[in-house]
Amino acid sequence: MSDVIDISSDSEDELSSRPASQLSNSYSFCNSSSSSSDFIDLCDSDNDDAPARPVPSSSQSQTPMSDYVDLCNSSSSDSDDELPALDDPRFLQDIERWKRKRKPSTAGSSSGAYNVDSSEDEDESPRKIARKDSNLSGSSVPLYGEDSSEDEEDSPARVARKKAPRKPRKTEEEKAAEKALKQQAAAQKKREKEALKAAKAAEVAEAKEAKKLYRAVNKLVTDKKETLVDMELIFPPVTAGSPLKALRDAFKDQVAPFGMRVTTSRRRRVLGYDVLSWRRVVRAEYKAEAREFHAVEPRIKMEGTHLVYLSTNELVRCIREEDGGKGVVRCVREAYGPEVQVFIMTDGLGAYYRRVGNSKSRIEGALAALQMAENVHLLHIDDAEDGATRLYDLSGDLGIKQHKLISRAHLPFCSNTSQGSGTTQWDTMVKMLDQVHRVTRAGAEGIVDEFQTLARLFEAYEQDPVGRDDLVKDCIVKSRVDGVRNTRPLGKALSKRVGTVMYGKDPLKVVYKDKD
Repeated sequence: MSDVIDISSDSEDELSSRPASQLSNSYSFCNSSSSSSDFIDLCDSDNDDAPARPVPSSSQSQTPMSDYVDLCNSSSSDSDDELPALDDPRFLQDIERWKRKRKPSTAGSSSGAYNVDSSEDEDESPRKIARKDSNLSGSSVPLYGEDSSEDEEDSPARVARKKAPRKPRKTEEEKAAEKALKQQAAAQKKREKEALKAAKAAEVAEAKEAKKLYRAVNKLVTDKKETLVDMELIFPPVTAGSPLKALRDAFKDQVAPFGMRVTTSRRRRVLGYDVLSWRRVVRAEYKAEAREFHAVEPRIKMEGTHLVYLSTNELVRCIREEDGGKGVVRCVREAYGPEVQVFIMTDGLGAYYRRVGNSKSRIEGALAALQMAENVHLLHIDDAEDGATRLYDLSGDLGIKQHKLISRAHLPFCSNTSQGSGTTQWDTMVKMLDQVHRVTRAGAEGIVDEFQTLARLFEAYEQDPVGRDDLVKDCIVKSRVDGVRNTRPLGKALSKRVGTVMYGKDPLKVVYKDKD
């Protein structure tokens, strides 16, 4: 049977005078689990008439072990701390948590007693555990004996929340409208971002295109064939079977590979004469102060050069009847401008000289006077093919005319730094000799055909120091710059320049001048 110790009516002096053995026995008794239920009556009620709590008998049904500590406080005025009620769920939870802090004894007590760590018991009291849980959860949990309801009700934040009007709940239509506005704002922001990105990309592309165009218009062009694509030759109205029609057809066939346009006018600007005119597509204008070309919008520009096609009989008539041929020149300049350049092309003049015999000198004198007085140029052709070649040369000269302004802005004796590498030994040597000023690719090919390698060329220079300047003068140049076949020797002037570049030892020697 369990012993019950009633200390509810003992005063502090009586408790202090009680033997320690009784207190220790009662302490160990409260921790024992041998009996079905143990009670410790700690009631501090001053009422002696209060009924005593009945002691359960051993004959009652055994229930699972549960320890109850009756800490009820009947007189709150005589206690320093207010204890919670036994049916308070928070108190029961703290008791269970406090029990788990005790470790079961492993020393072999048959009563199942617990070893209590006094330091841990003191640190992990239910009040402290509740305080820790409150700090961890972030919620304000009142401790035992602390009533925070009045403080919460009187706090300014709570008063402000009570006074603040509660926002009405949004309807489904308002939520849908708000969502639509957010989507519209996001879409607008995305469009602005994409527009900004596209603008930057367009700006970069425009800068690249401008740089590319600048390089294209300031490219140093030395081949006349490359300029024919922007040129156009306008023929006057022609009739079937006329010599002028044969000339037009032959010229069209010759310039077709280069993209040059050949057109026929519907009317004659100079009545009574067949006048040919040139036009070009202007893509850039030369700025003298900057010494470079600036790209412009493409436009068509009439060239200041015109050609009058005359048969031999018509030319002789003009000399005899129109003040030595000055009349036809005046008609052309009245139609196109006083500063235009005039060419006169005549067909079959050589055959006419053979027919007239002694009259040849008189006609030649009249033509020479016409050239000096009116600053005109005469072109003698034998047939349509010969005339087409002359027109091709004139078109190339007019096409490359503006590009010569670029060449004047460069040092003529400087090599082309954009020269590519050769594909073979022969091609590499040709490209090297092509860098010499005024030596064309055809001239370089003639030198390479003669000496084959650079080693042989240097050996020839070393073996003949006296005739070094004339070493390559007889090398054959098979064509002109425009591609027309014209077999001729390289010449002494270019031979001397090649010798100075290839074998000269003076680093300050200027190779631009052909004469010292």
